[in-house]
Amino acid sequence: TQRKLERSLSDRAQRDIRDAQQRAEELARQQQEIANGVNGLAANGQQRREQAQRINEKKDDLESKLGQLVSDPDAAARDAAQQEKEASRKLSDAAGAIRDNRLGDAGRYSKALVSRGSNQQANAAEGDISRGIDEMRQRLDEAQAALGQGAPGDKREDAQRRAERLARAAESLQERTRE
Repeated sequence: TQRKLERSLSDRAQRDIRDAQQRAEELARQQQEIANGVNGLAANGQQRREQAQRINEKKDDLESKLGQLVSDPDAAARDAAQQEKEASRKLSDAAGAIRDNRLGDAGRYSKALVSRGSNQQANAAEGDISRGIDEMRQRLDEAQAALGQGAPGDKREDAQRRAERLARAAESLQERTRE
């Protein structure tokens, strides 16, 4: 039963990482669409305002999804901390990449630039956001690769705990047979 539980926790971590990777891929595609839209903004006029409004609506959706993508790897990291220490650390790194790159703030800043008509600055901000999402995707890939690679010390500690349990069980059995 202990091994089944460990396998279940490991499977759950793998599923959580895979889900996060898929959402990150979708975010990367959405960000690319936004960046293309910003790059193709009209110079001025009503058409530009309409384009900027559509882009900013997409940016709002992206920001919301980014927020969810931060909380999911954090939760998965906590769940995986017992069985998959290295993968757990990498998951925390992935969530940290979003926070460290301040992708939410960058999105809000870019949104303001799009609204003001600062195309060159908005394009640069979109590039920063894309790089931040790519970094997060890379960290999720590292977490996926780290699954099942507990540190050698962890395996030694597990073996030691099992040996101690077996020794206690043997002592208990010996005491019961004496009675």
